[in-house]
Amino acid sequence: MPNEYLTKDGTQLLFADHATDFGAAPATAANSLIIGTPTDVQLDLTGVAATGGARASTKSGDLGSVKAPAYSVNACLEFETAPADGGSVDFYWALSPSVAAATGNPGGVTGTDAAFTDTAGNLGQMQPVGSLSLVNNVINIGYVGTFVPRFRYGSLVVVNNGSTALRSTATAMDETHIVMTPIIPELQ
Repeated sequence: MPNEYLTKDGTQLLFADHATDFGAAPATAANSLIIGTPTDVQLDLTGVAATGGARASTKSGDLGSVKAPAYSVNACLEFETAPADGGSVDFYWALSPSVAAATGNPGGVTGTDAAFTDTAGNLGQMQPVGSLSLVNNVINIGYVGTFVPRFRYGSLVVVNNGSTALRSTATAMDETHIVMTPIIPELQ
């Protein structure tokens, strides 16, 4: 009979610029947040402007009709220059019931890797995930938040509220990646 309730990590979603310069892992191994072999999701954060610049990922892979009860999000972001202490990069889940890129998306998200503009409070239609608090380093790594996705599909929306832009050279964005890790309960 089981006597412990534990959790284990499922297969991560890895949000990065897979189309241009992010390989299987960041260029600096010490910056990696990757566990095992993740599922790649395209998100090009190259040059996202300071103070409100934003971008949305392609729609994620299928989380499944039976999915993990919660997902943990962590980020490694590379800035053009070190941002001021105390800023943040904010993350939202644009949840969708449809696998089709242009169907069922909140807040004007297209379901493709594209710039995003928060007009008329579009972010309020999305599920908040959390924020990465920034320190005065070019590379910022840390915990963003844990959330429960209500639908099996979605796009990650990233809003830079820091004082500097993310790295602007596409071929140098080889550190920036975000992982969404399923937290799976297990009785032992």
